[in-house]
Amino acid sequence: MSKLIVLQFIPSISAKDGGTTTYMRELTPSLGRLVDLHVCALGKIEDFVALPNAKVHAIEVSLKHLCRMKRQWLAILDEVRPDVVHINCCWMPQCALVQYWTRAWANKMAKSGTHSNTNRHKTEGVSNLKIYLTPHGMLEPWIMARNYWTKKLPATLLYQKWAVSNADVIVSTAEQERNNIMQLGWNNNIAMLPNGIDASTIEMKTEWHDAQNLLFMSRLHPKKGLEMLIEAMKMVDGLSLKIAGDGEPAYVQSLKEKVREAGLEERIGFVGSIYGEEKWQLIREADVVVLPSYSENFGLIVAEALASGVPVLTTTGTPWQTIKSHDCGWWVAPEVEPIKMALQQIAAASACELRAKGERGRALIEAEFGVEKLAKSLCEIYAVGMHK
Repeated sequence: MSKLIVLQFIPSISAKDGGTTTYMRELTPSLGRLVDLHVCALGKIEDFVALPNAKVHAIEVSLKHLCRMKRQWLAILDEVRPDVVHINCCWMPQCALVQYWTRAWANKMAKSGTHSNTNRHKTEGVSNLKIYLTPHGMLEPWIMARNYWTKKLPATLLYQKWAVSNADVIVSTAEQERNNIMQLGWNNNIAMLPNGIDASTIEMKTEWHDAQNLLFMSRLHPKKGLEMLIEAMKMVDGLSLKIAGDGEPAYVQSLKEKVREAGLEERIGFVGSIYGEEKWQLIREADVVVLPSYSENFGLIVAEALASGVPVLTTTGTPWQTIKSHDCGWWVAPEVEPIKMALQQIAAASACELRAKGERGRALIEAEFGVEKLAKSLCEIYAVGMHK
């Protein structure tokens, strides 16, 4: 039996773009063994990270060159003849355009009687090609409310509601995200699939100490809750914090000003974006990794830290309630007071306590968030969708 042909579209697979790039890099080695996998992103192939077991394509970035972008995407469809087109992310017009062009192309193929090599696209006047959409947390209430009148509402009316409504299947990464998408009422055909991580490739921490060093490692953005963390740090002695990541220059400068005004320059440092082995070394050197987000669909750094044997402090704005149930960190409300109380507990934690939490965290990732399991589950979701 021939493999399913899957074409994934994602706006970026550049190393500097973090979360979704890492998601794709983690997914492709396993998924590419199960399906005939293609990945397309905006930009130039030479700027993309390597994706094992996937053929990589590129299309034009700029909306100024819309006709060229469309020609390039249609050429990829003609070459690949996919059974599944899986679009990642929302709000960028390019994502909705790719979806629109794909649907039009599939209908044209069906009307002309053209079909794929596997003969799976020829049906009674309607192509059997399926379009999947993974929002990656971009439809969460906190994100929807941000810049609602100036950006989200116009985008919703112009294309985003259409894109969600016209996807054959929406793939959410957490039950909370699934419920929030259901409440929008745009599309109730939602499959739930947590992100995964290949823990076997991640070196585990070997030395634990009494808690002193905290690490934040993610994109610097208002939704990440760093202002709350800085405010809470003012009220807890004995802890230092490294902030690894980058963002809009004006926002990064505002965070640095907040640290200076709080008198925490000796305890909070900004180290910029860190990649490769240096990133993993920084994670292993931390006593606790902190992600105080208002909203996350997954929070890959949480999985990476736990896989490294490092306990995590994160919030109920993330889908990591398993941290609490498996006792491998702290899962608190995204408010200053609960974060402060968690920091106080961290400051009092011994090396022995942190080691036990770290080891439980590694076991959790291995048992429930393996990337092989993710790839198999995604193939099952594709298979169910193909028969509808």
